[in-house]
Amino acid sequence: MSIAPAATAVTETVDAAAAAAASASARIAEEMSGVGGALTMSIIAFSVVFLVLGGLSGVIYAIKYMAQGLERKKNEPPAGNATAGNAAATAPVVVAPAAQGGADGRLMAVLAAAVAAAGIGGRITGVTVAGGSRARPARAAGWRSASLAEGIQSLSRDWK
Repeated sequence: MSIAPAATAVTETVDAAAAAAASASARIAEEMSGVGGALTMSIIAFSVVFLVLGGLSGVIYAIKYMAQGLERKKNEPPAGNATAGNAAATAPVVVAPAAQGGADGRLMAVLAAAVAAAGIGGRITGVTVAGGSRARPARAAGWRSASLAEGIQSLSRDWK
C-alpha cells in the first residue's frame, strides 16, 4: 500500500478549490472596476452605514423608554403604605380664591403646579411684582467687566 496517491488527490482537490476561488475573485474584481463598480460599492457602503445608524437610534429610543418605565415604577408609592409623612408630602396646594381670575389666575395656576411638582407642601396666598425693570441688575456689571478684562488679558500679541 502506498500513501502517495491519497496525498496527491488531496493536493489536487486543494489546488482546484484555490484555482476556482482565484477565478471567482478575478471575475468579481473585473465586475467591480470602473464607474459602475465604484457606484455599486458606494451604495453598499452607504446602506450599511445607514442601517447601523438606524439600529443605534433604535437602541437609544429603547433605552429612553425603558428608563421612563423604570422611573415611573420607582415613583409609584407602594400599595397600602400610606403614612403621615407621605400624606403631608402629597397634600394638594391650595390657591387663595381672591387672587384667581384673568391673567393672575393663570399665573397662580402655573405657580401652584410648580409647587406641587416640587413636592412642597405649602400654600400660595398671593403674588406681587418685584420692583425694577427686566434689564441687568447693577451688581452684574462688575462680573461683566471682570469677564471682559480676563478675555482681553488672554489675547496673544504675536503680531508685534
